[in-house]
Amino acid sequence: MQRENVVNDFRAGKTWVLIATDVIARGMDFKGVNCVINYDFPDSAAAYIHRIGLSGRAGRTGEAITFYTEDDVPFLRNIANVMAASGCEVPSWIMALCKLRWNKHRPKRESILTIPDVAEE
Repeated sequence: MQRENVVNDFRAGKTWVLIATDVIARGMDFKGVNCVINYDFPDSAAAYIHRIGLSGRAGRTGEAITFYTEDDVPFLRNIANVMAASGCEVPSWIMALCKLRWNKHRPKRESILTIPDVAEE
C-alpha cells in the first residue's frame, strides 16, 4: 500500500524525487522522467540499463548520472561500453580501462537511512 501511494504521488507530480532499489525500479514505467541518478554504482550492465531506462523514453532526451568510488573505477569500462553503444561520448581514459567481471565487485558500504531520523524534543 505504501509503495503504491508513493508511486501514485510521483506519477501525479506531488513528489518530484523518487528513490528506488534495483528490485523496485524493475518494472516501473514513468512518463516524463528526464534524469536518473545512480547513487550506488550498479553491479551489472543489466542493472545499469534498467536504472537509466527510466530516462529519455520514447524518443525523448534524458540523462543519467552515476556516482562512483575509487573501488568502482576498475568497473567503469562495463558501463562505458553500454554508453558507447547507445551513442554517448565516453572519455578515452575510461575506454582504455580493462574490462573486469562484475561478480567480483561487491563494495562494502554503509546502509542508507531513507526515513528521516527525527530527534525527540
